[in-house]
Amino acid sequence: MLRATTGLEALMMRPFPNALTLLLGLGLALAQTSLERAESLFKAGEYAQAVLAYEEVLAQDYGRFEAHLGLGVSLFRLGRLEEARFAFDQMVRLFPDRYEGHFNLGQVYLRLGKPKEAAEAFAKAAELSPTEEAFLGWASVLTQAGQAKEAAEVLRKGLTPERSPAYHLALAQALYAAQAGPEAVPVLYRLLNHTPQLAEAWDLLARILAEEGLKERALRELDRGLKAVEGKARARLLLRKALLSSRPEPLLKEAYALDPSLWEAAYLLGQARLQAGDAKGALGYLLSAYRASPEPQVALALAAAYLRLKDYKNAYRYAEEAGPPGSFLKAQAAYALGRKEEALKLLEGLTTPEAQALRGTLLLEMGRLEEALALLRPLYESGRDPGVGVNLAAALVALGRFGEAELVLREVLGRAPRQAAAWYNLGLALRGLGREAEAERALNQAAALGSKEAQALLRR
Repeated sequence: MLRATTGLEALMMRPFPNALTLLLGLGLALAQTSLERAESLFKAGEYAQAVLAYEEVLAQDYGRFEAHLGLGVSLFRLGRLEEARFAFDQMVRLFPDRYEGHFNLGQVYLRLGKPKEAAEAFAKAAELSPTEEAFLGWASVLTQAGQAKEAAEVLRKGLTPERSPAYHLALAQALYAAQAGPEAVPVLYRLLNHTPQLAEAWDLLARILAEEGLKERALRELDRGLKAVEGKARARLLLRKALLSSRPEPLLKEAYALDPSLWEAAYLLGQARLQAGDAKGALGYLLSAYRASPEPQVALALAAAYLRLKDYKNAYRYAEEAGPPGSFLKAQAAYALGRKEEALKLLEGLTTPEAQALRGTLLLEMGRLEEALALLRPLYESGRDPGVGVNLAAALVALGRFGEAELVLREVLGRAPRQAAAWYNLGLALRGLGREAEAERALNQAAALGSKEAQALLRR
């Protein structure tokens, strides 16, 4: 089962190296002119014409291995995957002991989103010829299907001394994904002793050590890695170090300067600006992160930044891009754009106090007073939020329940004495109770605190 990860950490997990390519292997002597022509078209990149030429060869001799192989690869490169699948399926039926057909069939199934069939094809290819690419393909399919433990077992089975650094890294990643991080540590140290410039290995090693409670050791290993790794690849190690540091911003800036396409660094810099109240300063970093990789959490941060800047159209757009996590921000943007019915619908099923408070506000403004009251009363009693209290009192005033409204507003003003809306609604409640002098004082207080409604009422 995959290790449970969320947010930024999950997104920093990398897949197995994408080094799997279709095998062509048309180095055999070509006796027939038509086969020579097909190969010539293939080498020139004229794949559509090559397909026709290979089909012509097969029409004359369906047992030509080279023609089946060339046809399948040409179709694959044209993106005609179902036709490529058929071509390689025919190939494995005619030549069941040839590695190339099974391996390429696995590649096609992988692209078609059929992991079970792909795994079977790669397994057969590995049985016929235990190549690195066959084991990597097999393990990659298993990982994508959520079978990380099985992927690690496959890679262990295929492990030999001559395997590449990419193979050893894939094994370590599979072990980590299978919740066997400590087992990946010796694999990573052996790998780094021979290939110290491999940033991904240092990054995974530090991550595992930190998760095992060895944060200081993880930081030391990252420093070792930064001495060995050069160029843009250093940015990933700086990012990992920032995640483990109490002062992440300088490290994030250095990582971002080294590799502006490293979206995680730009995202975290934008988030830091946003949390500091600098929405305008956050935008540049967040937009850069979004351009590099339009992840849902980046879209969510952009929506929050645009909301604070009162750019409600962009807030709505990015909240929508964020998917379900953006529903509340999308509702806020819709409300600000005057689309109250839409905002109310977007809030359905959202149970946070903030979402419920906005729902109460919408019901109140839409004149659905009893519904607003039924929602706002328990919400206020559970948290005693002044804003919720003001809306609850407004609903009570609109329903003519002035005495109840006064009690709520007195409590609100005891907690937030400069709440202009509370003074205004208190003035309305007191007027409803016939206490004109007290109402006048409350309205004057509201006007002094900037309530335009109170100011307009006093001028009448």
